[in-house]
Amino acid sequence: MVAILNTDPEQMVLAQWGIIPFWDKTGKKQIINARKDSLEKPTFKQSFHERRCLILADGFYEWKAENLKSKTPYRFTLKSEEPFAFAGIWQEDAENPQAVIITTDPNKIVAPIHNRMPAILKPEAEQEWLNPDLEPEQALELLQSYPNIEMRDYAISTLVNLPRNDSEEVIRPS
Repeated sequence: MVAILNTDPEQMVLAQWGIIPFWDKTGKKQIINARKDSLEKPTFKQSFHERRCLILADGFYEWKAENLKSKTPYRFTLKSEEPFAFAGIWQEDAENPQAVIITTDPNKIVAPIHNRMPAILKPEAEQEWLNPDLEPEQALELLQSYPNIEMRDYAISTLVNLPRNDSEEVIRPS
């Protein structure tokens, strides 16, 4: 994933999606999201206080359970179709930084499909999120549900379920 770290806010870097928590002695437990309400827990606290980042995207996916055996994938974007930034936290790694997306309560667009959504930052909040002097309480205030009137969603093909399907066909409305 492409990220902007608070230690160098003028530079985009490649980051590994997911962190290995300090308490996992096997090195196999990978966490890919951090709930807003768990950022003060030991797994995330230091990163939340010292290593915030922006994770760049133009959309995200969630799957709606239609019945016990069937799920429909949905793509969520801004109505403007502009790229945006998820709020994230990161930690050091030998090769690339490791980063996770912070999730928050869903807005009215996401709620019928999933009980959480990525914390999308408004453009005017992005530099504030990266500010190392921002107090944790102030940072938490930035992690609101993105306004539903500025977003759209649509069902897409199950091609999205396989990473090898890397084409525009994946994001076409179905």
